[in-house]
Amino acid sequence: MSTLDLGITPSQTIGPFFRFGTEWIANEDLVEEGSIGAIILKGMVYDGAGEPVPDAMIEIWQADKNGKFPPNTVESWMGFARRLTDSSGTYTVRTIKPGQVPASSGEMQAPHIFMVVFARGLLKPVFTRVYFGDESLSNANDPLLTAIDDESARSTLLAVLEGDGSYRFDVRLQDSPKGQQTQFFLFDE
Repeated sequence: MSTLDLGITPSQTIGPFFRFGTEWIANEDLVEEGSIGAIILKGMVYDGAGEPVPDAMIEIWQADKNGKFPPNTVESWMGFARRLTDSSGTYTVRTIKPGQVPASSGEMQAPHIFMVVFARGLLKPVFTRVYFGDESLSNANDPLLTAIDDESARSTLLAVLEGDGSYRFDVRLQDSPKGQQTQFFLFDE
């Protein structure tokens, strides 16, 4: 009898049936409609051809309005939501604008939401941050934003305040004729 060394299984793309197996995900908002300080974060996920991705999934992780993460926040605050894009590639989540949080260097980070994007064709999810375009003073002093030299790359991280009071943040998985790729980050495992 011989033994077989199987090793580590390589990463595989998800799809083309990404939505299959994720239908159980609850589409709950982080805060209820009418909550003090509630905002709507909405946008679309686009592929490399600039076409909407109708079966992507986004996760958001964020601090509360005081810049605190669980368990150092109010008992009901989870700071996490998961959304599937709809048939037009759109996502919407009701949350609050997070407060500033300290960076490891001790500097304060601008209010932001950490976003993870899963989509068919990706070997692994991609990671980005959503900053708020109307926080120009905080953004100008954020250690991560100021470390990005390319202004157009930096602009892909800014959610734009729209006339209805919501913030729009589109995710572009690759450069395309219709727009520049969202700035993504690599994290050491």
